[in-house]
Order: sequence, then structure tokens, then C-alpha cells
Amino acid sequence: MNNLHDNLREATNIDALLVQLSANPYFDMLSSYSIGQLGLYYLAEYADKYGYNVKVKYYNSFDVVSEVLPELISRTSCRIVGFYVDSENVWALRDLIPSLRKSSPQLHIILGGPQVTGDPYGTMQLVSNVTCGVIGEGEVPFLKLLQAETLDEEVLKGIDGLLYYDSSQKLTVTKPQKQNPHIDEYGYPKREKYCLDPDRITFPQLITGRGCMGRCAFCYEGGREHTQLRVRSIESCLEEIDYLVRTYDIKYINLVDDTFILNRKRTEEFCNRMIDKYQGRIKWYCEARADILSKNIDILPLLKQAGLVKIQLGGESGCQEILDAYKKGVTLGELEFVTRKIAEAGIPYIYVNFIIGGAFETESTFSRTLDFAKKLMHIAPGHVEISSSVFTPTPGSPMYNHPEEYGLKIIDKRSIRGASCSFVFAETEHLNQYKIWQLRNKFNNEIDKEYILLLENISHEQLMTIFNLSTKFSIDTSWSNLLKGKAHYRNYFEPLARGGFYSFSEISIDDIFSAIPLRTTHLSSDGVAFYRIKRSGEYVKNSNLENALITLSAGKLTFRDIFNMIKANRALLTEEDNLFDECLSIYKEFERELSVIWKKI
Repeated sequence: MNNLHDNLREATNIDALLVQLSANPYFDMLSSYSIGQLGLYYLAEYADKYGYNVKVKYYNSFDVVSEVLPELISRTSCRIVGFYVDSENVWALRDLIPSLRKSSPQLHIILGGPQVTGDPYGTMQLVSNVTCGVIGEGEVPFLKLLQAETLDEEVLKGIDGLLYYDSSQKLTVTKPQKQNPHIDEYGYPKREKYCLDPDRITFPQLITGRGCMGRCAFCYEGGREHTQLRVRSIESCLEEIDYLVRTYDIKYINLVDDTFILNRKRTEEFCNRMIDKYQGRIKWYCEARADILSKNIDILPLLKQAGLVKIQLGGESGCQEILDAYKKGVTLGELEFVTRKIAEAGIPYIYVNFIIGGAFETESTFSRTLDFAKKLMHIAPGHVEISSSVFTPTPGSPMYNHPEEYGLKIIDKRSIRGASCSFVFAETEHLNQYKIWQLRNKFNNEIDKEYILLLENISHEQLMTIFNLSTKFSIDTSWSNLLKGKAHYRNYFEPLARGGFYSFSEISIDDIFSAIPLRTTHLSSDGVAFYRIKRSGEYVKNSNLENALITLSAGKLTFRDIFNMIKANRALLTEEDNLFDECLSIYKEFERELSVIWKKI
């Protein structure tokens, strides 16, 4: 509460307040932090260049927004409040704005974001009593709204990219905005300057370009007549990364462009600059197209050297005819080829999502998609992370506008029955909503089983990488979460990742006698003898020598101590000349079983 009051004092006498409202209690419970909505901070940054004081406020579903937001508006004396609107919070705003209007009748309320841009008329009809909505990018319209002394109809109709109710209560749309091709002019947002919630918001993301060259039928971008990709200069991007590292001590950055790797020359320049500046110490994620990567496969080692640790490929379906219907522009062969090459290049993670219940889906196409997803996992165990989403009709997309052309019937156009991608909003000609939901659950269950099945196929090097990224960079995936829940893997690899411990193969012959072995696994017993438990779960009865080595490797004795104790016990000796080699051979087996790690003195 003290932090809130401190922030309120800092925010007195502002020109506008921009609100990020999360309305999903399940998501909000996952963490006490939320990722800042960068679009709002871009608006604040652009307004700041013209002398306007704009702040960004975050609320979630556990905040009593109808009480605390009017208090903030009163304290700050702001005359404009802007809301970022998506398919989830639009319902919360429908209830919030009437009470906000009642408490602050002179307030101008502006809506923007993907829901307004994709479904402008539907959004304005659902969320009434607002001044206007902004369609598309918000920097220029928002600035003009700030600059206007009054926001009457005469002013609104002169600003491009707006939607509002005129004096006859008719929804009116002004001329479309002209996109600025030089987005470096917008700069990048100095997050801490505008954020009123430094203790609740994180900023791990960065935008290097706007727009998308794809024409995917399920995406809003695929429905646009003109999709213009505009990118920032590498100099500007690197300056922002320096800012994030310096200000927030960020070690892992998400490049959230729809497709980062499009222009090879620009990608190479970015990588080389990252290598010169950070030598791979800053890790990053990006999205990419399999068709583009397949033609530039030799760039993968450079991406890895520059710090790339996770790359997202659009999978969508395991059926080529459905990919073609989606207008993805990629082939299953390209996805397989690129997946294999990314793993071979040593890039740790490949994220692939598949849509369940989409265009022309049948039980047969579902089965082919599930089989293809498993195939990708087998191509690169420990690398490929598979997820699924249920088809959600995105306002403005071709599949939303013309579902019949894709064998679909939309039964819930506003997605009121659940969170986007997480429930059934459409049926296909062959699958009703209940069957689609059953298949989605089957997909997730089968993929979970595949993760477990493939654990022993993950290379030692990849296992080490998984724990290193989790321990040192807090980069977690389904693989790391599963492995950390398995004692064999967690107790062996986590100490190695944290430092100070070594695997057996890292201990030289010259150092072996002074090194201290530490058992990382529990033993079992049948009441007569000890048994080792392999990482596969198999129980193995120890020989006398194995028993001596595993029990004495408790982190207290050096190998010299252990070796001398065994030599003094004649019952353990076979041929004394071979004892040393036998011990080393057994420790090598312990390493394969993830049973013993070592400490150097």
C-alpha cells in the first residue's frame, strides 16, 4: 500500500493515464508480476517528446478497479484515460466504464488495442459511453487527442484513425491512418519513466519491427489489404537492449516481432553487434518462418553465437492441405528440416504450436497432426517444445470474416465462453464442440506422455544446457519443468549448473585422487543388500565394489580416501592391479546413471 501511495504522489497533475487491465484470474494467479504492455509505453514515450506527461497503470482481476481507478484519476487530475482492449478485458471494461463515467463525467475515455482494430464496430457497441476508439497504431492519434483543447465531434472527425459516435449517435470512422515507414522516429519507451507499478510489472520484451509479411488466414494481419513490414535500425534496437540491461539487469530478452528473421543482412548485422557487445551473455528468443530459415540454414551458428536460445516456428497443423488452407506458405518438410538443423546447431529450444479444431479439421487430420508433433519431438529430444491451442476466431481475420470457406461454423464470435485459444468457439463440418475439446485434451495428454518417453533420449549436453538456462537465466520450458520434478535429474544437474561441482568426465586423471565424489541419488534395499535406482527407474543390485563406492561417495571423503579404504578391505579386491581401472569404470557407469557428482579441492 505504501508503494501505491508513493506512485500516486509521483503521478500528480498528469495529462493522461493509460491503463493495462488483465481480466484473467488464472493467468493473474501464476505470478505476482505481469509483463508490461509495450504499446502503451510507446504512446507515453511519443507524447513525452511533445511535452505531455503520461503515465501507465496496471490492474488485474484481483484489484477493485472501480474503486481505486477513480481515486487515481482524481489525484492526478488527468482528463484522458486510455484503455488497451483485447478479447479478454473487453468484458471487464463493459462493466467498469459506466461506473467510471458516473464518478468522472468530464473524463475522456479512449479505447485502443487489437480488439478495437480487429473489430471496431463490435467493440464500440459493446463498450459504450466512450469518447472514441483508435484503429491501428496509436502514437499520432493519441498525441492529437492530447493536443486538442476540447474533444468534440468537430475535433474528432479531423483526426485520422478514429471511431466515435457522432451527434446523431451514428458510429463514424475517420480516414485510415497513413503508416509511418520510419518507426525509429518513435524511439523506444523508457519504461521506468512512465510505469506506476515498478513492483508489479516486468519488461523482458522488445519490438524490432511492426507488421508481418505473412498472410495466415487465422490472423488479423492475414485479412489486411496492405501488410507493410517496417523495421527499426539495428542501432536503435541495440541501444534499447543496452537500456534494458542497464536499467533492469535483464539477461533474457523476447523479441516479440511476428517474424524477426526475414532479412538476412539485417539479421547478420544484429547478431554480429550482439556478439561484439555481449559475447552471448544476453540470451534471447524470436519467432521465425520455416520457409525463410530453410533457405538460410547456414545462419544458425551465428544466431546461436549471438545468444539465441529459443526460436518459435508456426506449426499449426500436421496436414499439408490444412497448412495451405491457412496460407502459411510453409511445408511439413521444411518444418522437419529446420527443426533438425536448429538442434544440430546447438540452439537449445524450438517452440511449435498446433491448432486444434481449425480449418477442415476431422479426426483423421487431428491424428496426423498429433503424429507430426511427436515426430518433431523425436527429431530433437529435449529441444522441441510442443503446445496446442483451440482455434479462436480472431476479429478481422479471413477465417473470422468467412468461416464457411474454411469448413467452419463459428458458435461464439465474441469468445465469451473462455479465454482465447483455451476453449471451443467454432465447430467444423465433422467435429462438434464436444469432440474438439476431447481431441484437444487428448493432444495435450499424448504430448505429456511423449515428454516422459523421451527423457532418456536427451543428450547429456542438452540436459546440461536445460539446467543452465533454468538456473542462471530463469528460462524454463516443459522440458525443464519436467526434469526439475525428477530427483535423478534435478539432484545431478542443478549442482553442476550452479557451479562448483563437476561430472566424472570433467575430472582429469591428475585430479581424481584429490576430488570428492557425492552421491546424488537415494539407494533402495531389500533388507539384504543395497540397490541403485537408475534414471529409468530400474533397480540394480550392487556388486561388493559398486556398493562400497556408492555408499562411500557421500561428499565427505576424497577418492584417495575411498580407494585406500577399499584396498585395505581384502573382501572387495579382485585383482589389485586392476582395482583403479575398475573403480573408474564403475564411476563412469554412475555418471551414465546420474548418480555421482564431484567436488574439486
